[in-house]
Amino acid sequence: MAEDVRKAANTAGIKEFEKQYESPDCVLLDSEYCSMGRMIAVKACKISGYAYYDAVILLELVPEYGVGTDDVAAFEQKLRKENMSREEIVSDPEYARITAAFDKAIDLALAKGPCLIHDRAVREMIEERGYSCVTAQTYALDVPAKIIRAKISPLYKDLTDEEEIIKKIREEDLIRINYHKAHSDTEWGDKNIYDICINTDMFGLDYTAELLAKAMKRS
Repeated sequence: MAEDVRKAANTAGIKEFEKQYESPDCVLLDSEYCSMGRMIAVKACKISGYAYYDAVILLELVPEYGVGTDDVAAFEQKLRKENMSREEIVSDPEYARITAAFDKAIDLALAKGPCLIHDRAVREMIEERGYSCVTAQTYALDVPAKIIRAKISPLYKDLTDEEEIIKKIREEDLIRINYHKAHSDTEWGDKNIYDICINTDMFGLDYTAELLAKAMKRS
């Protein structure tokens, strides 16, 4: 039976109705490939004053680990597979070395102040360190638009076959799925694990950045 909200009970003083939102120490953003996640994240950080970190910037914090983007790219080539097990991923000798570098970099990033981390951390990692976090995902459903975005990338600018581009888009998401699997019992992309999910086809780059920044601004 539908309730008339105009006659709803008075909820004053009931804590379940009165949670006050506080901007988090960290926003974790997972993004489907070609949903413009990184560009959105950078814009949201400029609006909100948060620091932005992705794989490239995190590695710059820990040069002493000797892990470069080429090392990460080589390891991630192995993650472009469906149905990988956690054991298969973490048993790779490069996994421990790369993960140690990212973990230390994440510690340093969190210590510096409010930040957004793209794609290299999970909620458990942040909360175990005593920081609050909001998890978000950007996704896109318009395949032709994703193909155009992929062709702008230096990685795939020379591809002309659309089926091959779609395959590469899927592989990029598999890297994220499998990396997440190695760090969490949750499933990357499962909308139940995110506090915010945004369809960037609907809202576009700039407005999605504004929406995400709303969760980051500190009053």
